[in-house]
Amino acid sequence: MKPSLSLPTYPTELEDWWWNQAVQKWPEYGEEKIINLIRKEVITQSDRFNKTRSFDPQSYGARDLSLLTYGNFFFPRTWNAMTVSMAEAFSYRGWSKPKKGPIRVLDIGSGSGASGLSVLHFLKKFKVPNPVTLDAWDYSGKSLAFLKNIHSRNSQLWPQTKVTTQRTDLRDPRQKNIKERFDLILVGYSLNEISQCSELEECVHRIESLADLLSPNGFMIITEPADKNTCMTLQSIATAVSTNSKKLFNHAPYFNGLQCPLNESDSHYYSHEVRKTGSPQRVEKINQPLRLETHQVKFGMAMLSTKQPRPQPKDFSVCRIVSPVSKKKGTVSFIGIAGDGLEYRYEIQRRILHPDQIKILTKLERGDILNVDSGEIGKDKNRIRIPSFTSISWPFSPRWDIRE
Repeated sequence: MKPSLSLPTYPTELEDWWWNQAVQKWPEYGEEKIINLIRKEVITQSDRFNKTRSFDPQSYGARDLSLLTYGNFFFPRTWNAMTVSMAEAFSYRGWSKPKKGPIRVLDIGSGSGASGLSVLHFLKKFKVPNPVTLDAWDYSGKSLAFLKNIHSRNSQLWPQTKVTTQRTDLRDPRQKNIKERFDLILVGYSLNEISQCSELEECVHRIESLADLLSPNGFMIITEPADKNTCMTLQSIATAVSTNSKKLFNHAPYFNGLQCPLNESDSHYYSHEVRKTGSPQRVEKINQPLRLETHQVKFGMAMLSTKQPRPQPKDFSVCRIVSPVSKKKGTVSFIGIAGDGLEYRYEIQRRILHPDQIKILTKLERGDILNVDSGEIGKDKNRIRIPSFTSISWPFSPRWDIRE
């Protein structure tokens, strides 16, 4: 299938840069010993992200081993999740750059910069002429130092850009003396840390408070790990913000400002994306005995703005895929959330498809947005019969250039 947008891949310069930092930290160690150190910490961090949900700033953001392990193994995952999300804002949701002057980006909970730097790289790859400024806020001074070092040492990746860092308490991210307005506010894999143990109302208030920092056309992009509870919490917060706030509207992942229906139903699925991606060689080497998933990036996403979302048909003719594509019972089928905010099963008979068409359809991914012309509702009102392959188009289907 021809993608709607070809995404810039994770730069080899950053892969090399992170590895060189580890070599410089432990010059007396050989390659295999450094890799074994990192492997052990990968297991610890995986448990922290997925099981214990423990983010002690003193043990996590201050330890060299933690930071270097994150950079060499997890940094590309966070980078890729924000790249896909930025692609959606840029190519489908109507985010627009300022007509003149710099693009101002704020990264809250930036860590060592995976989300913010991925946006700088994306904008420059797509020839955006404006200079770009990145303000990065985090509780970890060491992480912010890494961010500044990465930016300055790899300036060829993001020309005409500037980075400013600020150490701050992320539990209260409002900066009362900030007069600047931002065109993009990023909260990349950090909302769950900022909001840990907080009530929903408190989380909503924190997000609402950031609305005053957005420019009139600004977007807030939030990405989260693809844990079910974390993703459901994210959608609950986004729904509550857009319902209760007079300042923010819900733009994504669904349509017409409508909430995620999966939180309120007994669906087998929940709102997250699964994107096939390449993996840096160093990540593959670290991962050999660990056998963690490195060829997909899985994440939840929400997008908020002070401007109204672009209107879409309030029926089944536009949808976002939320399930794997299945070949069963003589059909190709998938679950999609449509422009009316409802969950449908879309299916097309395999007997009317050419093998190449079946191959194309099975490469559709969770997170792709489709237009479906001439579909028909069957006896089951939640089942849409698609009459032909040509009835389907995919206006948002970004892909990395992955050699199979």
